Amino acid sequence: MNIAVVLASGVGKRMRGGKNKVLLELGGKPLIFYALDNFVQCDDIDEIVIVAREEEIELMQDLVNWFDIKKIAHIIPGGDERQYSAYNGVQCICEAYDHEDIVVLFHNGANPFVESEEIERVIIAAREHGAAVVGHKTKDTVRKVSDKGFSEGVLNRNELWNMQTPQAIKLEIARTAFEQAKENEFLGTDDVSLVENIGGDVVIVEASDNNFKVTTPIDLVLAETILKNKEETKRNEESE
Repeated sequence: MNIAVVLASGVGKRMRGGKNKVLLELGGKPLIFYALDNFVQCDDIDEIVIVAREEEIELMQDLVNWFDIKKIAHIIPGGDERQYSAYNGVQCICEAYDHEDIVVLFHNGANPFVESEEIERVIIAAREHGAAVVGHKTKDTVRKVSDKGFSEGVLNRNELWNMQTPQAIKLEIARTAFEQAKENEFLGTDDVSLVENIGGDVVIVEASDNNFKVTTPIDLVLAETILKNKEETKRNEESE
């Protein structure tokens, strides 16, 4: 069984207005619709858990009903940090399901263009190795910089990847990793860093080109362009 935990309780501090970015409009629909729909369309995903702000749970339920989004098993409140929201998702799954043979996929609701093929690949990798994450190979030159702003040299970009979501972890490993992080007050930069914190392995899977997180206003403009191109491609294919 594979369960997606879609995280939708962020504030969007870098987005104008401070609005929850997953509710920003993209092509006439809220941004999170596209992330949810892509998991619905993926045959390998059995159920979806949405983690939302407590005051937006009813709104999320209305959104799910309005767009008739399938596979939604639970809508639960998030925490003060992304990690705590993800942990709430883990606890929800542990309480609702038999722990055996479940892979949890943590995904940002603001990553609208995740593709079924990369979802499938990250699941396969997590089942084999325990944890996996999608990412992009770094294309730019990356320098290490001192506290005073001086360059300390160029890092080998062949060894550097920019992480995205989904990040897939076997449920038992995820439960242990999140519980240990809570006990030790460890706050990771992403979900799989908690697995590394307990000595687990994490495999990197290449993300699709359009899989990125909408964080700033310019990201939203890019997302609008990608969506228009996707819609145009679909129309052309249907007319052939």
